[in-house]
Amino acid sequence: MKKKYIRVALTFAGFNRAQFQSFAVLALVCLKNNALFPNLPVPYTTLAALVDAYQQAMAAAAIGGPPDTAALNEAYEALLSALRQIAAYIQSLGLTNESDVLSSGFDIITPGKQPSVPLTQPVVALDNSVGGQVGVGLQALANAKAYHVKYAIGNGPMVDLGIFPNTRNIVIPKTVAGTYYSAQVQAVGGSTQYSSWSAVATIMSL
Repeated sequence: MKKKYIRVALTFAGFNRAQFQSFAVLALVCLKNNALFPNLPVPYTTLAALVDAYQQAMAAAAIGGPPDTAALNEAYEALLSALRQIAAYIQSLGLTNESDVLSSGFDIITPGKQPSVPLTQPVVALDNSVGGQVGVGLQALANAKAYHVKYAIGNGPMVDLGIFPNTRNIVIPKTVAGTYYSAQVQAVGGSTQYSSWSAVATIMSL
């Protein structure tokens, strides 16, 4: 049988700044402690620092002047170079399962035009069976590569809990008994695809 050749997509180089930021964060989350990619050409700590520098430069450029824009461009080029190196490394491994490659957060090139399939809206169920935390439960969605979670305490505003590469072990930590907590989730694709946010789920911590 002819060996299947999986090519890693470099389409992230054409993303706009906000999409590129989302992709970089997704790759960072997916590569963390991923046993399939133990020898990243760019150390994980270096990649994390590059992502952080890019995010800070994005924020500064939004309210600053030409020097801030120049700094953003420099941060972008540095992060883009790192991501290209990692993409080349992933492809060099010769992985034969698409799911293994996709677990990196990077997309793959598939032959022919593929139909655009929007991500469905996640359904969230909260669990208070463990004291001191609230579990965020949801079913894995086809084509989703990660899940962006926000939560609120009582009637407070939604705050970011993070991006998670799978549906397991997502919790709101250090909750207070008798306090209500809410959460909603957005599925994230490998490129520019995002689902709509789920309905807000609420539960009282025990």
